[in-house]
Amino acid sequence: MKFLGAPTTIRRFFVRALLLMPVAFTVWYLLVPALHWPIRWFLAGMAALGYPEFLTQVNQTLPGFELITSLTPGAEAGRPFRPGAVITTELDARIYTWGTALMATLTLAAWDKSRWSYLWYGFLVLLPFQMAAVFAVAIKEMVLSSRAVMAQVEWAQWQFEAVAYLYQFSTLMMPPVTAVVVWLVLHREFVAKFVGADVIDLIRESEKSTKRK
Repeated sequence: MKFLGAPTTIRRFFVRALLLMPVAFTVWYLLVPALHWPIRWFLAGMAALGYPEFLTQVNQTLPGFELITSLTPGAEAGRPFRPGAVITTELDARIYTWGTALMATLTLAAWDKSRWSYLWYGFLVLLPFQMAAVFAVAIKEMVLSSRAVMAQVEWAQWQFEAVAYLYQFSTLMMPPVTAVVVWLVLHREFVAKFVGADVIDLIRESEKSTKRK
């Protein structure tokens, strides 16, 4: 039953994390529809408030969301559209929310006495970042799909650029970085214990080498 106790070395922690990762990601994958509910209500709330003004409806799907707008595809050579066609976007939100599974993996690997509370707090802290990521990606997919669509949106140039930058951050960095940072903040003492042990070992080795000289 040593596996259920707190790891005594950093090596055991990493081994435990590797063993728990498939389990944590499988559970997260199965719970995705429920975990995405807050994001769905956030997107629906934004649509109800009229921001952005062209977002009219949000539907939740198994992997993510379907967003319906009042924007039209516009006239593009060689691409006829049916009368009354509007821009819709389907997002696989799991691409931007898998940080929850990573945070859960690290939290369970540390096996702190407050681990279940940390899982809940971590999920709540990650939610705003995930909401912002899904929102930014949705806006990018809807607005920056073509020049004909962009022409229908009365935005300043800096707003288009802000959406593009937020999209890049959300896709490349947000899931792992925010998950690790949240875990580190919640497990400050756990991390400090191993960092302190490493520092002590380095000091001892330095003293030994000095004595030999």
